[in-house]
Amino acid sequence: MTEQMRHLIETFTKVGVIGPAIVQEIARFRVLDQIITQSGEVREWGITPKELFELAQTSTVDMFGPLPYDEAGFKEIYGVSFSVELMDFISATGYYEGVSAGRQWTVPFKEVIDFHKNTEGIILFAYFEEYAAIAEEIMQTLPTDRLLFYTASESCYDLFRSLYPLAPVINEWPEDVIFDHIVAATSGMFTAPVTTMEEMAARVNNVSEKGTVRYFIPVSAVQDQLNMNRVALQFMILQNHLEVVREWAPLQTYEFRYGLGPVKKVGLSICEIVEDGYKQTNFIPLPHEVLASMETFSLAHYGLSLYGVQVSMNPKHPTMGEDGYIHGDYRIPTYMQRMFEALEGYYLQVSMKGIDVSVTLEQKGGIPLGASPEDEAVQTAMEQSVLQDDTVEYRWYFNHPSAPFLWYTYFNSEEGKQVVRTLASMVTTTPALLQLMGSCRRQVVKEEALATFTTSFTTSLEQYETEKAQAETNWGNALATLASVVVPVPTETNTEAEEG
Repeated sequence: MTEQMRHLIETFTKVGVIGPAIVQEIARFRVLDQIITQSGEVREWGITPKELFELAQTSTVDMFGPLPYDEAGFKEIYGVSFSVELMDFISATGYYEGVSAGRQWTVPFKEVIDFHKNTEGIILFAYFEEYAAIAEEIMQTLPTDRLLFYTASESCYDLFRSLYPLAPVINEWPEDVIFDHIVAATSGMFTAPVTTMEEMAARVNNVSEKGTVRYFIPVSAVQDQLNMNRVALQFMILQNHLEVVREWAPLQTYEFRYGLGPVKKVGLSICEIVEDGYKQTNFIPLPHEVLASMETFSLAHYGLSLYGVQVSMNPKHPTMGEDGYIHGDYRIPTYMQRMFEALEGYYLQVSMKGIDVSVTLEQKGGIPLGASPEDEAVQTAMEQSVLQDDTVEYRWYFNHPSAPFLWYTYFNSEEGKQVVRTLASMVTTTPALLQLMGSCRRQVVKEEALATFTTSFTTSLEQYETEKAQAETNWGNALATLASVVVPVPTETNTEAEEG
């Protein structure tokens, strides 16, 4: 949360507007601004603060309800409301659920927008609740009569209908309607990945003869290759007009790109976000049938196999991504990330220099696991917690207290060290490495065996820490003894001047 956002919240609070009501009032002012911008009389003669307040009372009450402040309060908050972008404010505060600015999608969507500047026909943009700020840019860049936006979030639908009454927004994705192009993007932030997989699979061929489809599918949906999820994934892979599959790191998403087809082989690569662009690592293309026949489809696993590193591809083995979440995880709203960083417990810290990677077990204090987000202590901790920036090392957090012990053991085994070194050779940044690590699979550990494992691990860890502390003390004492042979007796210096 930026200082401008904190200042805005403080200013609104002073006039009695708090929490989700702040979002409603900022939206009211955006609509009010559109009204006065479109008024020729206002453009010619201007408008006074009193007239603006009266206009808000007469033109926005039906949509947003009565103004919860007087004219003096209106003057206090109207100007400051434009110091922040509404969608960014929603993402940072969590005051309005079901909507995210989605700035992380800027790089892949630049490619999408540039591509569609040279296409024709209607474009459906699906799940735009996860890239609401980008959707606003799309409406300003591409002709509105070519656009249709679908959201599965009712709150996002209501917000955009109020902000943009004429915007082509729908809250149902018809299964039998043909579009010229489809772009769907989600990391699973608001909708269960299994639901989006079923929707996408059922509509992958719902485009015109010269149409294109670009699906950005949650990594978690690809990792979960059991039951209907596997059926949906195989169906999408076997379409002969599937041209490219790319894993976007650290966006927590796979891109499936469909063209006119048919093609004999699918291009495979990892796209790593680097500053304002991306670095692409290409793998050997494979036929659709080969991809679909893999025990579990995973670009991280395929990349490892090209380096001669074999790992479990058993879909019943849990992935690290199922057990935990990474620093800045795009599957989780920003305000929830702050809560996770404020939790107590163990986490894994990952340091990367080239292909030299260390995975260490760290412990921190904080609010207890299982605490309600509504608790006052949690709210206070969230306010104090600041998401880490790019200057610090990165972490894996976990929901289960034993999970960090399992994965620490995995990545510090000889096999695990080889896996993480090889994954590091595919990317250049730690956030991208964290995502690839999330596709690694461990054995299923039943409850009784897990309790035994945890006890053995913690006992050995405590013993190691005790012996380590004693060894450091002994080493310090030994150095002090040895120093008597090396360090000479100091010479006393008389600094007092003799009297004449």
